[in-house]
Amino acid sequence: MGKTIRINGVDVPVIADQLNGEEIKRLAGIDADRVLVQQEKDRNVIVPDAKRLRVADNDTFTHHARHSKAQAVTRRTARLRVEAATLAAAYPGLRIADDESYVFISGFRLPAGWVPDRAEVLIVPPAAYPECAPDGFYLTAKLQRRKGGQLVAPGHYIRDYHNPYAHLGYHWYCLEDPERHWRADQDSLITFVEAIRTYLGTAD
Repeated sequence: MGKTIRINGVDVPVIADQLNGEEIKRLAGIDADRVLVQQEKDRNVIVPDAKRLRVADNDTFTHHARHSKAQAVTRRTARLRVEAATLAAAYPGLRIADDESYVFISGFRLPAGWVPDRAEVLIVPPAAYPECAPDGFYLTAKLQRRKGGQLVAPGHYIRDYHNPYAHLGYHWYCLEDPERHWRADQDSLITFVEAIRTYLGTAD
């Protein structure tokens, strides 16, 4: 037996006892990318395209644009995004992961004495950033330093310890903060990168 449902105030005749969201949209001439909603007494219920539901006479529906709830922006995310954008002005090869799990700098110029003179730098900000400093950083593998006319393996430059990125061609460079000199109100990715340049330029 035929029945009538109402969509956005317009009566739409239907014959079937069950319809899915896609079929209701098609009957009512609703664009496929709209969100179909069944209006109940005290709430709206989204009707997915593939969901079948029993339709009754005078059921009411509406539709609207598809939205998503914005994710909360944490202090960590805000700080890292701003700081990475600032650093990118000096390091055009900088990229930050979508989830801020790492900051990657390509073509990083190394201080005098390193061979080759450029490398890739990978920084992994901790979950507690900016309250805590990054625990060292990662450098392209197979770097060397000049020492007394010879090329030697750099100190504090470790492949097989504290290094989940060894298989990607990185060594961990130990640059720790055991006495907690890091200050969240003064330090940042920008000061950390400057610290990298400073300590790569000092004797091992």
